[in-house]
Amino acid sequence: MKTALHDEFAQYRLPDTALWTPGPHALTPAVERTIRAYRATFSHRSNDFKSLYTQAVALLREAFHAPEAYTPLIFGHTGSYDWEMVAVNTPPDSRAVGLDIGAFSARWAELFVRHDRAVDVLRVPWGYGIEPDRWRTALRSGYDVALLTHNETATGVMLPVDALCRDARLRSPEMLVAIDGVSIAGAVEVDIGTMRPDYYLWSLQKDFGIPAVGSVMIVSNRALETAGGVAKRGYVLDLIEWHTRAADAQTPVTVSDLMLRCLIARLEEMLDEGDARFRRHRNLARMQRDWAAKHGLGLLAQPEFCSPTVTAVLMPDSIPATELVHAAKNVLNVQIAPGYGPMQNTAIRIAAMGSTSESEMERFLAGLSLMIRNWSAAT
Repeated sequence: MKTALHDEFAQYRLPDTALWTPGPHALTPAVERTIRAYRATFSHRSNDFKSLYTQAVALLREAFHAPEAYTPLIFGHTGSYDWEMVAVNTPPDSRAVGLDIGAFSARWAELFVRHDRAVDVLRVPWGYGIEPDRWRTALRSGYDVALLTHNETATGVMLPVDALCRDARLRSPEMLVAIDGVSIAGAVEVDIGTMRPDYYLWSLQKDFGIPAVGSVMIVSNRALETAGGVAKRGYVLDLIEWHTRAADAQTPVTVSDLMLRCLIARLEEMLDEGDARFRRHRNLARMQRDWAAKHGLGLLAQPEFCSPTVTAVLMPDSIPATELVHAAKNVLNVQIAPGYGPMQNTAIRIAAMGSTSESEMERFLAGLSLMIRNWSAAT
């Protein structure tokens, strides 16, 4: 790279490596402080642990507006386990409707099939969501369980889950509604009391920016009543076991106190920022979309389904996505992600998660513009 161009790139290079993949995502300041200060001083069966667990549950209730008819459960495993928990804790003869709007929504439906559950899958091309009329038509079939994906990480598609839940309650009130919020929880307002899903689950390594393995599922009393009627729930995935232990601020298997400390710190950080964090996430995603439009680049997600946390930008043939991702890391000190699966070399994915600021994103996107304008020289 020529010296003049190198100097120009230097003004856009972030001083500290920024991890802006759709997950895992960069630590937030509160999480980083918690990890740096951590010392192991008590066991997971102590009263100190119980105090941490109780505090985390109270903050989850506040942040996600969860009424008493719902219980936040905190796990020491990733959200993929939570998919399986929903399957294991619903009757084997249940009929489910799942989605295929991208790789992860399709995987959840496939997991139900692996547990010998009957599943009908609503499929759309990548980049599209489920239209309201198609959803209402599906509800006429009388399903027992619905598997919804709030935000498809592979495509940058967000579904209007509030409206989908409202239709479900109106047209199929007995159906259990499960929502995977893994790549959006924390970044948008989620009001459990208004939405009334039976399961809302997510991992903590995305917008929560917590590297210690963990996940959360907020479950309704209806979901727990259903689980109680299922004969074979196992142990680690048994919602009743987790709920029973949670009543005493305990867990069936070890949950790290470090993860609880990080969760508390992140929830306090979120609540301190208040509604401004929702505006910030929307602004970050809008900046990414505006940047793509400025360079004549398309988005994978259709306009009505664009996500506020994951933007998948289609690359021209002249710029392989994997090479751009590599160059962004080397030159701008920002780690973004290539497209998922079959789109690995035709799209990039940029996250708008955690504590990323508009000024940081503006600086990075300006550097990315310079890179595209000088692609041959930059690589």
